[in-house]
Amino acid sequence: MKPDNHVDPPNPAVLVLTPPNKERFWQEVGQGVAWAKYVWSGPTPTVVVETNNVYPGIQFSAQSIYEGIVEAVGRLKIPGIKVGRQAIHETGPFSPFREYLQIRRELSEFLVCAAPVGASYFVTVRTIDRFRHVKWFHYLILAAFLAGIAVVAMGAFGFTGAEVFVVLLIALAWSLMRFASYETASWLGEKLPEIPVIGAVFMRWFRPDTYFRQDLHSAFLALAGSAIAGVITGMDPTQPVRPATETHGGPILKDLHQPG
Repeated sequence: MKPDNHVDPPNPAVLVLTPPNKERFWQEVGQGVAWAKYVWSGPTPTVVVETNNVYPGIQFSAQSIYEGIVEAVGRLKIPGIKVGRQAIHETGPFSPFREYLQIRRELSEFLVCAAPVGASYFVTVRTIDRFRHVKWFHYLILAAFLAGIAVVAMGAFGFTGAEVFVVLLIALAWSLMRFASYETASWLGEKLPEIPVIGAVFMRWFRPDTYFRQDLHSAFLALAGSAIAGVITGMDPTQPVRPATETHGGPILKDLHQPG
């Protein structure tokens, strides 16, 4: 299944055989630019709306719902789970935001949104898979990048100095990736997979999608998803309602839960 932002590559034959004064040539150039942007940014994460419940004429407390979900997920004692709040704006960066509950393990996460809509209420649960898969052209991009660095280094340090510089650069990158693969809870282990191109290569060689990782991923989705669904199913319309605010949730003060 293709991601939402998928862009097909340009047709090389059209670029080579079509004169620049033809509209078709510039259409293909635009296609090439769009494809290059897609290659750089990578596919959008796979997002699946698992639960979308609407409660007409009823109000709930988002704080109580989120706390109940955190407690239910915490009882599972699944290693590596991180739970916290995430503010997502409704439209632009200066628009009001809704406060989501994020339950994440490595590159898989749930986003729960509980909020009023007029005199009613809704609860939405999204499952997001942020795993990046490496493509053949990622290696070409890295090779071109290293070649550019080598040319610049050759002009500055000469051939031998450039050779040593590139080897040291590759060794440093290798060491950082090895560290990130072992320290997945570190800042580097969390942010490195999100870097365009480099993140996909890192996931392929240092944190591959093995059967064991797939099994843990499936178990996390099944167990945590069941716990979240159980809390939503047992929602009590008589629970106290926190006063509504213009931003639907107010400022984020701290995470609800952090693994010990």
